[in-house]
Amino acid sequence: MEKQTSNTRKLILGGALAATLLAVVWLEESDVEVEETVQPILPARPASSSARSKKSDMGHLPIDQLGQRKFSAEADDIFASTSWEPKRSLAGSSQSPFGLGPDGRPALPPPPAPVLAPPPPVAPPLQFKYVGRITEGKITSVFLSMAENNYIAKVGERIEAKYRVDRIKDDAIEFTYLPLGIKQTLLINNNNPGKFQ
Repeated sequence: MEKQTSNTRKLILGGALAATLLAVVWLEESDVEVEETVQPILPARPASSSARSKKSDMGHLPIDQLGQRKFSAEADDIFASTSWEPKRSLAGSSQSPFGLGPDGRPALPPPPAPVLAPPPPVAPPLQFKYVGRITEGKITSVFLSMAENNYIAKVGERIEAKYRVDRIKDDAIEFTYLPLGIKQTLLINNNNPGKFQ
């Protein structure tokens, strides 16, 4: 039984293969070669004399009936560049819109605006919080915190290479902001419970 189904399969596949080959041969024979012909492009024919005569029969354009164009000196310049900046009025100016001064001669440009010096640099505000202090003999150390960092500093020491402790008083700590050399003061509340003596 298996041999018979195997033979049947072979016959079906062989028949399909033969049908495919016949179809390919038939298509190759039935293709007709198409010749492509290239035709030259002919130049456009000039307008015939009858077309020209039709245009001339339409009549002439009555230009004298259109009227005179009116010009206003207050009209905006249609070729000017547009900007979001407000327009400067010419009312308070002694200069005409044509670049002439009051005497009819070409006007001089306005003097340039004085250049202002940039503002002096400013140190950022102190971010230190006073936590406490300790005094050993004549040396006083202060405990400071900034963000998540805690510092112990004495007079003359640097904190983060940006600040130097210059002076420690009972009610204030004086710093120098090193990048700009600006002095800053941190006031101390004497009622602070973190004070050690």
